Amino acid sequence: MKTTRILVLGLTAAAALALPSLTRAAISIGVENSPHDFSTNSTYTTWNTRHGVCSPCHAAHNTDPAQVAPLWTHATTTGPFTMYSSPTLKATMPGTPEGVALACLSCHDGTLGINASISGVTGTNGPQYIAASAKIGPDLHVVHPLSFVYDAALATTDGGLENPTTYKIGDTKTLLTVNTAPVPSSWDGTSLTGKTIDAALLDSNHKVQCTSCHDPHKIIGSAPSSGILVKISGNDVNGRGSLICRTCHIK
Repeated sequence: MKTTRILVLGLTAAAALALPSLTRAAISIGVENSPHDFSTNSTYTTWNTRHGVCSPCHAAHNTDPAQVAPLWTHATTTGPFTMYSSPTLKATMPGTPEGVALACLSCHDGTLGINASISGVTGTNGPQYIAASAKIGPDLHVVHPLSFVYDAALATTDGGLENPTTYKIGDTKTLLTVNTAPVPSSWDGTSLTGKTIDAALLDSNHKVQCTSCHDPHKIIGSAPSSGILVKISGNDVNGRGSLICRTCHIK
């Protein structure tokens, strides 16, 4: 599901993760037991009294008509946000996060409680805000830029990005002097290997979002073995850097 994912774009954290060594059968796949499982922990069941796994964020009926995420029933943040800026940034940045990034930020910017639904705060103890360690906004000028279009034109203009329509995850870095593929050909740590950046990591509008790097449902790529839900975790075969970073960046 390309347009569904969580914020915490701490790409540098991915560099500290080891290559997945467990088989999928041995890993808890899905929301249950993940950081987004609010169904059993007593911290959350004071408001999630029905112990729903999906219902804190989604519902089958009476959902947000804006649908920033499929069947979205959580309240949606309005910011205001301070967006990323840099003199070296070649992408055209929007004035505010868009699409699924708003769904992620609806908890992770700290302005709304994780128990805030479109019909009001759930529970009797008032808003329950995200832990400070997981808060990532509304000041976004120090996190990876998001909600911008990443296409072949941007790759050409930037000069340091792979063409997202032709570069496939696991391909060799042909524009580098040392061009060993960042993902070993024998590695099956990600179900995304062999797919283009555009198909695997960008949303339907070809934009970089929180979900470009993270899978909130812990099922895509190597997310099942990643504590921070990173789709492609670990370092490259020669330890030269984070796989998720080096997938798009020519480094």
